[in-house]
Amino acid sequence: MNQPTRFTALTYNVLAQEYVFPARYPNCTPESLEPEGRRARLLSRILAFDADLICLQECEEALFQPLERSLKDQFVSLLALKLGKPEGSALFARRSVFSIDGHETLRYRATSGGHAPLAQLVFLRFGGAPLTVANTHLTFQPEATPNHLGLAQLRELLARRDELPAASWLLAGDFNALSTSAVVQSALAAGFEETCRTQRPWDTTNINGRCRKIDYLLATAGHFESEPLPLPKLTKDTPMPSLSEPSDHLPLAVRFGRR
Repeated sequence: MNQPTRFTALTYNVLAQEYVFPARYPNCTPESLEPEGRRARLLSRILAFDADLICLQECEEALFQPLERSLKDQFVSLLALKLGKPEGSALFARRSVFSIDGHETLRYRATSGGHAPLAQLVFLRFGGAPLTVANTHLTFQPEATPNHLGLAQLRELLARRDELPAASWLLAGDFNALSTSAVVQSALAAGFEETCRTQRPWDTTNINGRCRKIDYLLATAGHFESEPLPLPKLTKDTPMPSLSEPSDHLPLAVRFGRR
């Protein structure tokens, strides 16, 4: 049987419904914020990519369960909820492309204010070779904040990588940080590459009227060829969530192949 040589990965902060308040999204219609309809649009948006690896952040049981039902015949499905929160990270891996050796939840020590951030680590094999996927949502703080939590969390994740057997890695998620930030630059200095560095447009959110890229698929440098899928262009006034984009983030997808 031939081993797969390519896969498509998707990372998407789906915006937990518990954080959806009309006052927070004043340029969005009530219909675009209504839970049942928004959940149905999220399902359609995710499934339309036909991705082999799906990494979601802010995923609640109410979204995870219908996705699991839709994908159960072809995918392994895993959900890691934050402590004391109804949302967390979810990962779906296509069985015909990946085999799974195990998984764990890394609950970051660097935290404050009850955020309970985590990294979902899933140990896969792709083409017979080990591939570790870290699906995470790092805490936001302004770049100049002393003892920056997002940076400390990333360092915890890198330290865990160094404790594990050698493997290719894929870091997926909402880093709440610009590409020039210490957070992302620390990941690049630790041997990762930005798989979407040539992508334009590349902004993934316009929260508070600021268009910026804060969602990433970083891969171990030199291990993969990558081809990012196109993103729609955002402006500061683009309504998100909307009837076409059901989250306040865009889904980010990349096609990968072994070098």
